[in-house]
Amino acid sequence: MNTELATLSLNQHTLFSLRFDPESFAPQDLLWLPHHPLLARAVMSRKAEHLAGRIAAVHALRHAGGPATPPGIGAHREPLWPQGYTGSITHAGSLALAAAKPMGEGFSSLGIDYQPLLTDNDARKLADGVLFGDERARLQDVSVPFHLALSQIFSAKESLFKALFPAVQSWFGFECAQAVALTSDVVTLELTCALGHFPVDSRFDIACLTFADGIVTFADIPPFDGQ
Repeated sequence: MNTELATLSLNQHTLFSLRFDPESFAPQDLLWLPHHPLLARAVMSRKAEHLAGRIAAVHALRHAGGPATPPGIGAHREPLWPQGYTGSITHAGSLALAAAKPMGEGFSSLGIDYQPLLTDNDARKLADGVLFGDERARLQDVSVPFHLALSQIFSAKESLFKALFPAVQSWFGFECAQAVALTSDVVTLELTCALGHFPVDSRFDIACLTFADGIVTFADIPPFDGQ
C-alpha cells in the first residue's frame, strides 16, 4: 500500500500522520500484522485503514522508545498496546494518525481523533447528538463559528472517551462530558458522570489543531493512581 509519513506537534507531543492510498492496498499487505486473521472478513477499505493506523502507531511507539510492535485488537476493538506503553489511533478517509507514550506509574493514557470539518448544515443536523445540558447556550458566547465549534467538541469528546476507555472498559455517550470552555486551540470538557477513576466534575483540557481540512484533537491523561 502506498503511504506517506509526516509528523505534527500538538500539546508537546509528536503525532504521526500517515496518508495512504486505499486503492493501492493489496490483501498480502495485511500479513505484516500479527493479528491479521482477525480482519479476514473485513471489507477492503476497513483493512486498508486499519493497516494505516497500525503503521502510524508503530512509528509513534518507536518515537516513544517502545517496541516496533503493532497494537493488537481488544475485546471492544480497542488497540492493545505493548506492555508499558499507551497510545491512540484515529483514521478517516485516506488519513491515519497515532501517538504513543510510556505508561508510567498508575493509570495514564492518550486519546487522539481526527474529524473532517463539518459544514454549517451538517453541524446543525448533528448538534442534538453532540450537545447536551448547557453546551448549546455556551456556544453562543464564543467567537468560534458554530460549525467549527461543533467539529471541535465532537472530536474532543471522541479523544477524551478514547483516553478514558481503558479505565472504564465499556462504551459511554457524549452526554457524559460537556464543554465548559472553548477556544480555537482548546476545548475544556467536564464529566457529568463518573468514569473509571474520574469523578463527576473532573475537567480535561483537550488540545485542538486545524489539520488537513479537518480537526485533530488530543487528550493526554497524566499518570493517576486513583487515590
